[in-house]
Amino acid sequence: MIKLIATDLDATFLRADKTFNEDLLSTVLTKLKTFDGYFVVATGNHVQRVATYFANFSGQYQLIANNGAEVVLDGIIQNVKSLPEHSLSVILSLVEQLKTAPQMGLVYTAADRSFMLASQAPEDPAIVKKANDFFENLIVVDRIEQIDVPVLKATVVVQPEETPEFMQAVRLMLPHQVHVTTSGYGAIDIVNIDVNKANALQYLANKLSIEPDEIMAFGDGLNDMEMLDFAGHPYAMPNSDPALFDHDFNVAVSDNEHDGVLNTILEVLNTQKE
Repeated sequence: MIKLIATDLDATFLRADKTFNEDLLSTVLTKLKTFDGYFVVATGNHVQRVATYFANFSGQYQLIANNGAEVVLDGIIQNVKSLPEHSLSVILSLVEQLKTAPQMGLVYTAADRSFMLASQAPEDPAIVKKANDFFENLIVVDRIEQIDVPVLKATVVVQPEETPEFMQAVRLMLPHQVHVTTSGYGAIDIVNIDVNKANALQYLANKLSIEPDEIMAFGDGLNDMEMLDFAGHPYAMPNSDPALFDHDFNVAVSDNEHDGVLNTILEVLNTQKE
Protein backbone atom coordinates (compact mmCIF):
# COMPACT_ATOMS: atom_id res chain seq x y z
CA MET A 1 0.00 0.00 0.00
CA ILE A 2 1.20 3.50 -0.84
CA LYS A 3 1.59 5.56 2.34
CA LEU A 4 3.91 8.34 1.14
CA ILE A 5 4.08 10.18 -2.18
CA ALA A 6 7.08 12.38 -2.99
CA THR A 7 7.32 14.61 -6.01
CA ASP A 8 9.82 16.97 -7.55
CA LEU A 9 8.41 20.36 -8.58
CA ASP A 10 9.88 22.01 -11.69
CA ALA A 11 9.04 20.12 -14.91
CA THR A 12 7.48 17.37 -12.79
CA PHE A 13 4.60 18.65 -10.65
CA LEU A 14 4.49 22.30 -11.73
CA ARG A 15 3.50 23.53 -15.15
CA ALA A 16 5.86 25.89 -16.96
CA ASP A 17 3.97 28.86 -15.48
CA LYS A 18 4.57 27.44 -11.95
CA THR A 19 0.92 26.52 -11.39
CA PHE A 20 -0.78 23.18 -10.78
CA ASN A 21 -4.30 21.80 -10.63
CA GLU A 22 -5.33 22.67 -7.08
CA ASP A 23 -8.65 20.83 -7.31
CA LEU A 24 -6.86 17.62 -8.27
CA LEU A 25 -4.37 18.03 -5.43
CA SER A 26 -7.25 18.47 -2.99
CA THR A 27 -8.73 15.22 -4.27
CA VAL A 28 -5.36 13.46 -3.86
CA LEU A 29 -4.91 14.76 -0.30
CA THR A 30 -8.41 13.64 0.65
CA LYS A 31 -7.74 10.19 -0.79
CA LEU A 32 -4.39 9.98 1.04
CA LYS A 33 -6.07 10.73 4.36
CA THR A 34 -8.09 7.53 4.05
CA PHE A 35 -4.77 5.63 4.03
CA ASP A 36 -3.14 7.84 6.70
CA GLY A 37 -0.74 8.81 3.93
CA TYR A 38 1.65 11.71 3.40
CA PHE A 39 2.30 14.08 0.49
CA VAL A 40 5.93 15.24 0.24
CA VAL A 41 7.39 17.96 -1.95
CA ALA A 42 11.03 17.11 -2.82
CA THR A 43 12.71 20.01 -4.56
CA GLY A 44 15.83 22.07 -5.12
CA ASN A 45 13.79 25.15 -4.20
CA HIS A 46 14.03 26.82 -0.81
CA VAL A 47 11.36 26.53 1.88
CA GLN A 48 9.76 29.94 1.41
CA ARG A 49 9.47 29.60 -2.36
CA VAL A 50 7.63 26.30 -1.97
CA ALA A 51 5.30 27.95 0.54
CA THR A 52 4.24 30.49 -2.10
CA TYR A 53 3.37 27.71 -4.55
CA PHE A 54 1.33 25.82 -1.94
CA ALA A 55 -0.17 28.82 -0.16
CA ASN A 56 -3.62 27.19 -0.19
CA PHE A 57 -2.28 23.92 1.24
CA SER A 58 -0.30 25.09 4.26
CA GLY A 59 0.23 22.28 6.76
CA GLN A 60 -0.93 19.61 4.31
CA TYR A 61 2.46 18.56 2.95
CA GLN A 62 5.91 17.62 4.19
CA LEU A 63 8.98 19.09 2.51
CA ILE A 64 12.44 18.16 1.30
CA ALA A 65 14.07 21.47 0.32
CA ASN A 66 17.32 22.51 -1.34
CA ASN A 67 17.71 19.04 -2.89
CA GLY A 68 17.68 17.40 0.53
CA ALA A 69 19.77 19.83 2.59
CA GLU A 70 16.69 20.54 4.70
CA VAL A 71 13.70 18.47 5.77
CA VAL A 72 10.53 20.10 7.06
CA LEU A 73 8.39 17.68 9.07
CA ASP A 74 5.13 19.02 10.50
CA GLY A 75 6.41 22.55 10.04
CA ILE A 76 9.72 22.01 11.84
CA ILE A 77 12.98 22.33 9.88
CA GLN A 78 15.34 19.47 10.70
CA ASN A 79 18.07 17.21 9.32
CA VAL A 80 19.89 20.33 8.05
CA LYS A 81 23.23 19.67 6.32
CA SER A 82 25.51 22.50 5.17
CA LEU A 83 28.53 22.71 2.88
CA PRO A 84 32.01 22.59 4.46
CA GLU A 85 33.04 26.21 5.01
CA HIS A 86 36.30 25.88 3.07
CA SER A 87 34.46 24.54 0.02
CA LEU A 88 32.91 27.94 -0.72
CA SER A 89 36.22 29.46 -1.90
CA VAL A 90 37.14 26.32 -3.86
CA ILE A 91 33.84 26.44 -5.74
CA LEU A 92 34.31 30.15 -6.43
CA SER A 93 37.78 29.58 -7.88
CA LEU A 94 36.43 26.92 -10.25
CA VAL A 95 33.60 29.19 -11.37
CA GLU A 96 36.11 31.97 -12.07
CA GLN A 97 37.98 29.56 -14.38
CA LEU A 98 34.95 29.03 -16.64
CA LYS A 99 35.38 30.25 -20.21
CA THR A 100 31.90 31.79 -20.21
CA ALA A 101 30.59 33.81 -17.27
CA PRO A 102 27.68 32.00 -15.58
CA GLN A 103 24.28 33.41 -16.42
CA MET A 104 23.21 34.44 -12.91
CA GLY A 105 26.56 34.29 -11.18
CA LEU A 106 27.39 31.90 -8.35
CA VAL A 107 24.81 31.92 -5.56
CA TYR A 108 25.24 30.51 -2.05
CA THR A 109 21.94 29.57 -0.43
CA ALA A 110 21.46 29.63 3.35
CA ALA A 111 18.33 28.80 5.34
CA ASP A 112 16.61 32.18 4.99
CA ARG A 113 18.80 34.20 2.63
CA SER A 114 21.14 33.86 -0.34
CA PHE A 115 24.49 35.45 -1.20
CA MET A 116 26.24 36.49 -4.38
CA LEU A 117 29.69 38.02 -4.68
CA ALA A 118 29.81 41.44 -6.30
CA SER A 119 32.39 40.08 -8.74
CA GLN A 120 29.82 37.51 -9.88
CA ALA A 121 26.82 39.81 -10.15
CA PRO A 122 25.31 39.96 -13.66
CA GLU A 123 25.15 43.32 -15.42
CA ASP A 124 21.90 42.67 -17.30
CA PRO A 125 19.00 44.11 -15.20
CA ALA A 126 16.68 41.36 -16.47
CA ILE A 127 19.05 38.67 -15.20
CA VAL A 128 19.41 40.50 -11.88
CA LYS A 129 15.61 40.52 -11.53
CA LYS A 130 15.46 36.81 -12.41
CA ALA A 131 18.05 36.01 -9.74
CA ASN A 132 16.20 38.06 -7.14
CA ASP A 133 12.92 36.35 -8.03
CA PHE A 134 14.40 32.87 -7.75
CA PHE A 135 16.72 33.17 -4.74
CA GLU A 136 15.35 34.23 -1.39
CA ASN A 137 16.60 37.51 0.12
CA LEU A 138 19.58 37.71 -2.26
CA ILE A 139 22.41 39.74 -0.73
CA VAL A 140 25.46 40.93 -2.66
CA VAL A 141 28.72 40.76 -0.69
CA ASP A 142 32.30 41.67 -1.55
CA ARG A 143 34.00 38.67 0.09
CA ILE A 144 33.10 35.11 1.07
CA GLU A 145 34.12 35.96 4.63
CA GLN A 146 31.03 38.19 4.85
CA ILE A 147 28.80 35.12 4.62
CA ASP A 148 28.21 34.56 8.32
CA VAL A 149 25.67 31.71 8.26
CA PRO A 150 25.91 28.05 7.15
CA VAL A 151 25.53 27.59 3.39
CA LEU A 152 23.24 24.75 2.33
CA LYS A 153 23.80 24.89 -1.42
CA ALA A 154 25.89 26.57 -4.10
CA THR A 155 24.16 27.08 -7.46
CA VAL A 156 25.60 28.12 -10.80
CA VAL A 157 24.26 28.02 -14.36
CA VAL A 158 27.01 26.77 -16.66
CA GLN A 159 27.03 26.54 -20.46
CA PRO A 160 26.13 22.98 -21.61
CA GLU A 161 29.51 22.42 -23.25
CA GLU A 162 31.31 23.27 -19.99
CA THR A 163 28.97 21.45 -17.60
CA PRO A 164 30.55 17.95 -17.50
CA GLU A 165 34.07 19.30 -17.08
CA PHE A 166 33.01 21.76 -14.37
CA MET A 167 31.11 19.12 -12.41
CA GLN A 168 34.07 16.76 -12.58
CA ALA A 169 36.46 19.51 -11.47
CA VAL A 170 34.33 20.18 -8.38
CA ARG A 171 34.33 16.48 -7.50
CA LEU A 172 38.10 16.25 -7.94
CA MET A 173 38.82 19.35 -5.87
CA LEU A 174 36.38 18.42 -3.08
CA PRO A 175 36.42 14.61 -2.94
CA HIS A 176 34.14 12.99 -0.35
CA GLN A 177 32.98 16.45 0.71
CA VAL A 178 30.32 17.57 -1.76
CA HIS A 179 27.60 16.10 -3.97
CA VAL A 180 27.27 17.70 -7.41
CA THR A 181 24.09 17.37 -9.44
CA THR A 182 22.02 19.15 -12.07
CA SER A 183 18.64 20.53 -11.11
CA GLY A 184 17.34 21.45 -14.56
CA TYR A 185 17.37 24.62 -16.64
CA GLY A 186 21.18 24.35 -16.90
CA ALA A 187 21.67 24.83 -13.16
CA ILE A 188 24.28 22.90 -11.19
CA ASP A 189 23.73 22.44 -7.46
CA ILE A 190 26.59 21.66 -5.07
CA VAL A 191 25.61 20.37 -1.64
CA ASN A 192 27.05 18.43 1.29
CA ILE A 193 28.24 14.92 0.32
CA ASP A 194 25.44 13.39 2.42
CA VAL A 195 22.72 15.45 0.73
CA ASN A 196 20.39 14.09 -1.89
CA LYS A 197 16.64 13.61 -2.08
CA ALA A 198 16.90 9.90 -1.29
CA ASN A 199 18.74 10.44 2.00
CA ALA A 200 16.23 13.09 3.00
CA LEU A 201 13.34 10.85 1.98
CA GLN A 202 14.78 7.98 4.01
CA TYR A 203 15.04 10.30 7.01
CA LEU A 204 11.37 11.19 6.62
CA ALA A 205 10.35 7.57 6.10
CA ASN A 206 12.17 6.51 9.26
CA LYS A 207 10.46 9.26 11.25
CA LEU A 208 7.07 8.22 9.90
CA SER A 209 7.68 4.43 10.12
CA ILE A 210 7.22 3.95 6.37
CA GLU A 211 9.03 1.37 4.26
CA PRO A 212 10.50 2.06 0.78
CA ASP A 213 7.95 -0.25 -0.87
CA GLU A 214 5.21 2.01 0.56
CA ILE A 215 6.65 5.07 -1.22
CA MET A 216 5.72 6.47 -4.65
CA ALA A 217 8.06 9.11 -6.11
CA PHE A 218 8.06 11.31 -9.21
CA GLY A 219 10.94 13.13 -10.92
CA ASP A 220 12.29 14.36 -14.21
CA GLY A 221 15.96 15.19 -13.63
CA LEU A 222 19.27 13.76 -12.52
CA ASN A 223 18.83 15.23 -9.05
CA ASP A 224 15.80 12.94 -8.71
CA MET A 225 17.71 9.76 -9.60
CA GLU A 226 18.60 8.69 -6.06
CA MET A 227 15.05 9.32 -4.84
CA LEU A 228 13.57 7.25 -7.66
CA ASP A 229 16.03 4.44 -6.97
CA PHE A 230 15.04 4.49 -3.29
CA ALA A 231 11.26 4.51 -3.75
CA GLY A 232 9.46 1.22 -4.24
CA HIS A 233 7.19 2.84 -6.83
CA PRO A 234 9.29 5.25 -8.92
CA TYR A 235 7.83 7.26 -11.80
CA ALA A 236 9.77 9.25 -14.37
CA MET A 237 7.94 11.98 -16.27
CA PRO A 238 7.47 11.58 -20.05
CA ASN A 239 9.51 14.80 -20.40
CA SER A 240 12.37 13.50 -18.21
CA ASP A 241 16.10 13.73 -18.80
CA PRO A 242 16.83 10.82 -21.20
CA ALA A 243 19.17 9.27 -18.60
CA LEU A 244 16.16 8.39 -16.43
CA PHE A 245 14.76 6.15 -19.15
CA ASP A 246 17.87 3.96 -18.86
CA HIS A 247 16.47 2.81 -15.52
CA ASP A 248 13.56 0.52 -14.76
CA PHE A 249 11.24 3.32 -13.66
CA ASN A 250 7.53 3.52 -14.38
CA VAL A 251 6.43 6.44 -16.55
CA ALA A 252 3.71 8.89 -15.46
CA VAL A 253 0.51 8.91 -17.52
CA SER A 254 1.26 12.39 -18.90
CA ASP A 255 3.75 15.25 -18.57
CA ASN A 256 3.82 18.16 -16.13
CA GLU A 257 1.70 20.36 -18.40
CA HIS A 258 -1.15 17.85 -18.22
CA ASP A 259 -1.28 17.01 -14.48
CA GLY A 260 0.76 13.86 -14.99
CA VAL A 261 1.76 13.44 -11.34
CA LEU A 262 -1.71 13.95 -9.89
CA ASN A 263 -3.48 11.79 -12.49
CA THR A 264 -0.97 8.98 -11.98
CA ILE A 265 -1.41 9.17 -8.20
CA LEU A 266 -5.19 8.97 -8.49
CA GLU A 267 -4.98 6.07 -10.92
CA VAL A 268 -2.87 4.12 -8.42
CA LEU A 269 -4.68 5.15 -5.23
CA ASN A 270 -8.06 4.27 -6.72
CA THR A 271 -6.91 0.66 -6.90
CA GLN A 272 -5.95 0.57 -3.21
CA LYS A 273 -8.25 -0.74 -0.52
CA GLU A 274 -8.35 0.85 2.91
